[in-house]
Amino acid sequence: MWRSLSHLVVRTPWMVWTLVAINLLSAVAGYIYWYGSDILAAPIYLWPFVPDSPFSATLWALALLAFHYRRRWEFLGLMAVTGCIKYGLWTDWVWFTNALSGGHYSVQAIVLSANHFAMVAEGLLLVPLLRPRLRHVLFVAAWYGFNDLMDYGFGSHPRVPNPEDIGLITAFAIGSTVALVLWWSVRAYRSRLSR
Repeated sequence: MWRSLSHLVVRTPWMVWTLVAINLLSAVAGYIYWYGSDILAAPIYLWPFVPDSPFSATLWALALLAFHYRRRWEFLGLMAVTGCIKYGLWTDWVWFTNALSGGHYSVQAIVLSANHFAMVAEGLLLVPLLRPRLRHVLFVAAWYGFNDLMDYGFGSHPRVPNPEDIGLITAFAIGSTVALVLWWSVRAYRSRLSR
């Protein structure tokens, strides 16, 4: 059923263009509102690693267009899906840990949580269309591993409402990268066997 839904969305122009517009508008808002000062403070060569969620939403919009126009850009799809799932779950985890620490769900927290849960759903929507290759998985592992290193090794992670929980947040971020890379590796291995 999920595969059928994926194909339906990818083949329906109004759905594709609606989702592309929503993702790109959300990404632009994220680039400007949430990450604007962080992007400008970073060296230009690190810009792709600063705005985690907006960059993932941008990649997802491009991947959806590629699949709509029947381009088999597996690498782009793998990057987009990994980012949407990873950072969608990460944001919801941050707000959850904030609540556990005595924080409350403000309107902003509710909107961001819903928006990032939608990112996870979008990422999962493209999963049935992907046939990952090991070389792509290795690049994704390097990209998101480096991003985790920058965020938590050098302190360039997005601002969080509960910095006292940074240990839990770091563990979740690194753990999600490892889990997603392992998942893609298994899928790549199975895909290779079925060729």
